[in-house]
Amino acid sequence: MSFLNKVTAVKYNVMYNTLLKINKNNAKAQQYKQEGFKLLEGKVDKLPADIAFRSKYITKLSSCVKVFDKIYVFISKSNFTKPIEERYDALLHEIGHWLHFQQMPPKAERQKIWNTVNKDAVKKAVSERAIQDDDGKEFVAEVFKGLVKGKKYDSETMYTYWLLDGPEVKK
Repeated sequence: MSFLNKVTAVKYNVMYNTLLKINKNNAKAQQYKQEGFKLLEGKVDKLPADIAFRSKYITKLSSCVKVFDKIYVFISKSNFTKPIEERYDALLHEIGHWLHFQQMPPKAERQKIWNTVNKDAVKKAVSERAIQDDDGKEFVAEVFKGLVKGKKYDSETMYTYWLLDGPEVKK
């Protein structure tokens, strides 16, 4: 492992653990996590032990980052005030990444699959965000979010999700 990789690993570990401590007693953050995880209850086999919340003044973006064998989920507090129908979308999307990162095919294989996909059809069936990368990771997270929310997708979309090893969502 290179020095730069070690520094990156330490940076994410410190940031994640610091945010967990900062938000340990934050009632809104804990309620958001509890309600969001409840939406996933019975639909997935496992969830992360915790998620870290970032100030909406630092970033409105949420993310899931894999650094070697660790996967960190960061949720922006800007989601707390969104309308209820989209309040947990970022959490569901990032949990989709978290699950996918544990089982996804190598990048070259994902790119090969993704290069055969009709991006215009995906944009219409799933979302614009689903086509924003070159290997289908965003597609998987967006479809996962939709499946958890009860959305039905056409067979081509689901076949691509399966090829990319998207996480199972139980009914």
